[in-house]
Amino acid sequence: MDSVDEEVDNVALCPSCNTRQGHTILKQKPLKKNKGIDYLLRCEGCGHVHTVIFREPKPVTVQFTLSDGPDSTPFEMEVDDDEIFVNGDEFEALDCIWIITKIEVEGSEKQRSADARNVKRVWASRIDLTRIKRTFSDKDISFSDTIEVEPNKVFSCGTIVKHRGETWRIRALHSGVGRTLSGKMVAKNIRRIFLHRPPS
Repeated sequence: MDSVDEEVDNVALCPSCNTRQGHTILKQKPLKKNKGIDYLLRCEGCGHVHTVIFREPKPVTVQFTLSDGPDSTPFEMEVDDDEIFVNGDEFEALDCIWIITKIEVEGSEKQRSADARNVKRVWASRIDLTRIKRTFSDKDISFSDTIEVEPNKVFSCGTIVKHRGETWRIRALHSGVGRTLSGKMVAKNIRRIFLHRPPS
């Protein structure tokens, strides 16, 4: 029997005093087929000796749909089966930053959170860049394009913009809810920028 006075990095729940306490490892035995380790522990709070089995989490593959503006891409990620996904959490994939917008599990359209073993699909949107549509108008002629900018970039009505070697002025900013002809707006809140030719 190996008697070891070694500190456990993570606290454990003591069944005697019913609190989470630091424990001393008295004995440890690997389980068969790498299924975990059987620990004999002594609670530092009350001195109770009990057994805890620590199991290695299993890898599972989670299906994602990553939305980057109008484009959606299927993506797979391997995680531990006890990984918890929560709406609003941010993560990195494909050299971009994403935010979880919807979690699907079996038998339910969506949930606020779920562990990886129960997840059917995770939906996420890109947040490190914002796509903004622009409409350029010059008398009876108009055309549109799309730009990608950092989400916190500020746009101001009246600002002079160079486009294809020509000069334009931001006339209005549209948030998707309403349009303003004056003031400022951050890129992540803008749905479309309207630009006109500046007065001669």
